[in-house]
This record gives sequence, structure tokens and C-alpha cells, in this order.
Amino acid sequence: MEKVPVPWLQNFIIFNPTLCIKEGQEEEKILFYYCKDEKSDDAKIRQVGLCEGMINFTNKFSNNTCEVLETKRTRQVYFGPEPDFWMVLTVGVPEKGCRFVSNLTMRSLLITSYNLFTLFYGPFTPLMNKLADTPAFRAKLKRFFGPYRTTLKIGESEILDHVAGVQYLPIDPNTYLCCQRFLSSLQDRFSPVLYTMLLYKDKLIYSALNKHDTKVLYHYLINILFPAHLETSGMEFISKSLQTMGRYLNGPDNFDENIKASRLHLTTDSKDGELSQVFLLVYNNMDTTLCLMIDATTSCTKTFYKTLHAFLSTNVPTLDNIVSKQVAPKALSGGSSSHHVTPVNDNIRYLLYNYDNLAYVSTLHTPPLISTAFMRTISDITAVIKDKREADIVIKTGSDIWISARKSKSRVLFSLILQKNMHYINVVEDVRRLSLNLFNKTYFCEY
Repeated sequence: MEKVPVPWLQNFIIFNPTLCIKEGQEEEKILFYYCKDEKSDDAKIRQVGLCEGMINFTNKFSNNTCEVLETKRTRQVYFGPEPDFWMVLTVGVPEKGCRFVSNLTMRSLLITSYNLFTLFYGPFTPLMNKLADTPAFRAKLKRFFGPYRTTLKIGESEILDHVAGVQYLPIDPNTYLCCQRFLSSLQDRFSPVLYTMLLYKDKLIYSALNKHDTKVLYHYLINILFPAHLETSGMEFISKSLQTMGRYLNGPDNFDENIKASRLHLTTDSKDGELSQVFLLVYNNMDTTLCLMIDATTSCTKTFYKTLHAFLSTNVPTLDNIVSKQVAPKALSGGSSSHHVTPVNDNIRYLLYNYDNLAYVSTLHTPPLISTAFMRTISDITAVIKDKREADIVIKTGSDIWISARKSKSRVLFSLILQKNMHYINVVEDVRRLSLNLFNKTYFCEY
């Protein structure tokens, strides 16, 4: 297999040009600055000035803002999340390694980082106005983006980082109703609980949040919170000693301490552009994880949390047992979000994504693992078809692997044909059969 050159994070910048009131105060516009190599203040100012100049230059020729700047050794992606605020991510590209960097994926990583920040702190502008102190705002950015930039998978980024979707657990209607009854009884008994999200292992069963909040919170759970507990437990998913008793994953291990629940800023039920605020509690027992969003205006005592913990410890294991009995073994390793799908053959890997509900199903990481270069090729194809209503692309790579992309309205299916010496006609037939198997002739027309 071809050795893939690994790109690296060169710098990560957040700035606001309006904070520089007069000449000589250029450093005031810099709100967050990370660089792989230590830079002087003058070097930072020059770098931010170049970014600002590129943005202003491109604005003169187009109503669209600058998104990507490519050079021989770097890729620089831009994102303006709010008026006057800019985020810039620069990726170093190894020699002959530029084709292994996807602009679309890099920009998606940048957007995801902003979405996660706003989930926990709120948008930049209201936060800076609330703090009324630029140094305090810089400290908030450093507190979040400092550790977060270490989680950016620059050298391993691929199509799933762009999708950043949600994997749903396929369960039968009766089991789903059992889950709904449990959540309803929970909220009836504990009125401060405004929203809930239920997961089994790493797949979503139910979310009361809108799709944006669901996507961002799911990403936080799967990519940050769960792996952190995996490291501390040193065992599979959650420590076996804790599975039978259950615990809060983002709270104290005992109730003699004050409960330190995270505050979230949600677009769900937001009014007049102001995000609703809740406290997040994440409870795990066995394979079931329950996210509880609690009214931030309610004063919840230790007695409340103890009573809630007792209720969850009694009822969640029962629910976990019901779900585990109904889940088909193969569904947990990759199946349709609505029904179980049998792959056409072992030589096909696929990714199915729905832009409407953000759901995806993927076998791309099924062994044997696929080269990162192919994953990034899929990202490049995504950039071509993302704004099209219908698309049908088939390409053959230099290593004799075929890649197909079929899009119809909000649904897109990527297929990789791993079998060597395949003829185009056979590739088309395999993709057609996979489409019929996945969608039962519902979403895609036959060739």
C-alpha cells in the first residue's frame, strides 16, 4: 500500500480586524494564535495581516468570501462565522503530498470547532459583549481552542470528518416505544429536564434537539467525551466495574461534591436569536448513555441529583436489556438506519449519507482498511457534487480501484469497488445492485 505523506497543523488563528482602532495596535485584533513554531509578536501580526489582506482582496472580485488559499507547501482555509470574526487554519503539506489534503475536509474541521465552541460558550459576539473585556474573551478562546486543536485529525482527516453526521441505531417499533415511554416518565417525574438524547453504544436512538444541536452534541460525545473515558478506564468503552452501577460521565463520582454540569447553548427553541441555555448531564449504565439537558434557570439541589441518579440506576439497566435483545448483531457493525442491509459482496465498501437528517451508514472502515488517499478522493468528489441535485460519477484510480458517487436530492451513496480487473459494466451493475439493496428502488432510479 502506498505510504501517505502526513500533513500537519501549522497555525490556527482567530482574529477580529475591528479591534485594531489605530495604527500600532495591530496585535489587538489577534484573539487566538497557535503556531507549530514559536513566533514573535511581529511575526504574528504579519501573518494575520496577510490573512486579512487576502480576505479583502478576494472580496473585491466576488460576493463570496475567501475559503481556501493553496500554495506549494501549505493549504490555508478561512471561515467567517460571524460579522468581523475570522478563523484561519493553515495546514503544512509535505513534498508531493498536496493531493492528500482535502480543502473541503479541512474547512469542515474548522467549522466543527466553531460549532463546538458555541455549544459550550455561545457565539463570539454576544460572549465578547457580555465579558466587556477583550483579554477575558481571549482567555475563553484559549481555554477551549488550546486543548481542542490537539484533537484535530489533520493527518487522518477524511470524508467522515466532512459529513460529521449521526449514526442511528436500527430498532423495531416496540423497542422504540419502550424508549419513548422511559423518557416520558423521566421528564414527567423530573420537570427540570427539558430535553433528552439516548444512545446505545455509539449510535443514536432518540434526540429531542433539532438536527444542528444533535449533530454537534453527538460529535462531542463520540469524538471527545467517550474517548476521554476510554483512556481513563483502560477498558472497552466504559470501565466494566462501572457498568453495573452507572455514573455521570461529566459529573462527580460521589454526591458529597458540588455537581459540575456543563452549560450548553442550544439553537433548539431559541428566541429572538438568543440561544437557550441548559445544563448537560451525561449518564452511562452498561451500553446505554443518556444525555439530560436541565433547565439552567432551575436551582437543582444535591437531593435532586441523588433522586435522579437512583431513578436512572433502577430503570436504565432494564432499558439497556430491552434494547440489547432487540438489536440485530450485524446492525451494530453497519446497517441501514431503517433496516438491516446485507452487503452485495466483501469487495464493496460504501458510505450512505442523508443531508436532510444528517444520518449516515458506512462500511468504509471495515477491514481490510482502505488507503487514506481513497478516502480523500471521496472528499474531492463531494466538493464537486455537494451543490448538485442529481449526480452520477464513476472513476477508476491508478491502483485499479473503482469509486462511484450517486446523488439524488438529499441522499448520496459512495461506493468503492475493491476487486481488481473489473470492467466498467460490472462496476455499474454492482453499484446498481447495492443501490437497490439499500433503498429498495425508493431513492434512486435504475440505470
